[in-house]
Amino acid sequence: MVRVCRVVPKEWTRYSPLGNVIPRTRFIVFKTPLNDRLLTKVDRSQRFTVQNLMWMLAERGQRLGLVVDLTDTDRYYDKDEIEGLCIQYQKINCPGRGFVDRTECVSEFNKAIQDYIDKTDDEEALIGVHCTNGVNRSGYLICRFLIERLGWSSHEALDAFERARGYPIEKGSYVQALHKAAIDSRNRREASDSDSEEHRRKSKKSKKKREKDEASFSDSASQMGNIMQQFFAQLQGAHQAAESGNGSGYDGSPAQSGSYASPGQQHWAYQTKQQPQSKNTPNTESPVQDEEMEEGEDMEGMDEGEIGPDQPQIKSTAQKRRDRRLRMKNMLSVMKRGRFHEIQEMQREFVARSGGAQ
Repeated sequence: MVRVCRVVPKEWTRYSPLGNVIPRTRFIVFKTPLNDRLLTKVDRSQRFTVQNLMWMLAERGQRLGLVVDLTDTDRYYDKDEIEGLCIQYQKINCPGRGFVDRTECVSEFNKAIQDYIDKTDDEEALIGVHCTNGVNRSGYLICRFLIERLGWSSHEALDAFERARGYPIEKGSYVQALHKAAIDSRNRREASDSDSEEHRRKSKKSKKKREKDEASFSDSASQMGNIMQQFFAQLQGAHQAAESGNGSGYDGSPAQSGSYASPGQQHWAYQTKQQPQSKNTPNTESPVQDEEMEEGEDMEGMDEGEIGPDQPQIKSTAQKRRDRRLRMKNMLSVMKRGRFHEIQEMQREFVARSGGAQ
């Protein structure tokens, strides 16, 4: 059972029941409705119930979507009368004493209003706010919302509330608190704008640095591509030169470069094929023998006394081929790793080796 207040609020009858909508907002302010038991002590012409409130709004063509009750009691009327009409009801207990210091009341009010605005698409539904008389606490919290959430100045908010409600905020401490809140809000916005400007400046600087790095990377990649292209061109030229140098004849061939077999003379390869093979002579069908056999033959062709400790060792053809394959393998490994300094070093070694060979 709802508890009922037995005393009519002091000076309640001195204020008009309902104000007008605050321009550019959906706020409308009224004093608290009273239940029928309390109104028996009030003159019939001054009675104001929830039903009276709805009739007055209907005559204006207005309707409520949310009612915010700022009184510090629930004995003035039954909230079911509001919710029974499909109107949202929000209770925020705001004591008269020390109200300005209650920052939680401001936070709760701002959140309730903002949540309703964000979740409700019906812009015609008004937000009704009331305290006991619909002046001081209602005016203070509405002005705080206009200042902090909508960016109004304290003078604009106070003037708009007074014109719509018909009464100014009467407590000087409330007015001073509103002016201070406006200054604090302006300082926060300026600090936020400064931070945003600093953030934009840093973002712009970071973007320029990123573009510069990308351009530098692109130039480096292009330079590396040119170096690799030159390297492969030199490598291909050296390979072609080596093939052309070896194309006139094989090592160990009786017919050297520039000499040809006479008409009556058989080619050396044919002669070798026609000769009877001895037990110690391997059967080879090509002048290019196996690398191991060539190496063995090269070593057999030397006397032990010919290779002294101070004389440089002469590499065989097979050993040269193995060295060349090993170098090619190492080159491919370096290219696969893609390390720029290794590729440059390999290129310098290749150029130096090619120059020395020439």
